[in-house]
Amino acid sequence: LSVLVTDAFMAAVRDDTPWDLVFAGKVYKTVSARGLWEKLMRATYDYAEPGVIFIDRVNAQNNLSYCETIAATNPCGEQPLPPYGACLLGSINLAALVRDPFTDRATLDMTLLQERVTSAVRFLDNVIDISLYPLKAQAEEARAKRRIGLGITGLADALIFVGLRYGSQEARGMASSWMAAIQNAAYKASALLAAEKGAFPLYDAAAFLAAPNVARLDPQVRALITEHGIRNGCLTSIAPTGTISLLAG
Repeated sequence: LSVLVTDAFMAAVRDDTPWDLVFAGKVYKTVSARGLWEKLMRATYDYAEPGVIFIDRVNAQNNLSYCETIAATNPCGEQPLPPYGACLLGSINLAALVRDPFTDRATLDMTLLQERVTSAVRFLDNVIDISLYPLKAQAEEARAKRRIGLGITGLADALIFVGLRYGSQEARGMASSWMAAIQNAAYKASALLAAEKGAFPLYDAAAFLAAPNVARLDPQVRALITEHGIRNGCLTSIAPTGTISLLAG
């Protein structure tokens, strides 16, 4: 389970003000916002449920906010999705890309990383077209926006291989640089796919390029998107990989 938490609710928590519990326009109860937040946090600490989704942040950061509003995730919580959205995930195994692990020369092969990302984007994009969707609305939604969710697995192992303690400032910096490379490589691959196969049907150049995630891309990647459009409306998701990491060894 996850609870959708709005910016207004967090402001009420900070200010320690009352909060109305509303459904379909009707106020059913008024509670202490801070008290409710503390109950959520205690339950999460004791039972690992419920999760918290900062839904206003999700919508503000969404590449496709100009054509959809997100109100939930898929059932397992890996990816925020619009109505009839499909969860299409893939992961790059970072641990397999470290050269000379446990030595002073240990490094993640960035060239190979970019090659893997390029292959993964094409692979996931193809999955959109060959999938058998239970509902027609799901197929239409998937193909109108061509959303994929490329992520990572093996992060902790990769950091250990290059001599960094998981959670340290240095490890966070390294993970950030790896993820930036993945993001830029994914958007580049999708722009080149658009040159080959066309942009996703609901692509709006001005609105897409103004999205926060797109604004942070390297200039050369943004230039490719400006020139060709982009094949996939959303590209990256950092989903849990406990099960698939076992498959990856």
